[in-house]
Amino acid sequence: MAAVTVDTRTDHVFGDRRIITAQIDIAADGDTWETGWSQVDFVAATSTTNAAIGATIAGGIVTFQTGGAELNTKVFAVGL
Repeated sequence: MAAVTVDTRTDHVFGDRRIITAQIDIAADGDTWETGWSQVDFVAATSTTNAAIGATIAGGIVTFQTGGAELNTKVFAVGL
């Protein structure tokens, strides 16, 4: 597993939750994104190629399931 490349990232705070909006490059299936948080509650990713992108969460780390490289992926995450 390799780390995703974060092109842009904006952090927000809403009440007691943190939110990230980001654009990332996923090189291959199984790439990980370390958010720097202790816990990710929700993550959504939008492909620019209309391919499905899955994600699993373990603490503050997100692992993406893709069919291959996904460049300029838009990501939205909520957590602590």
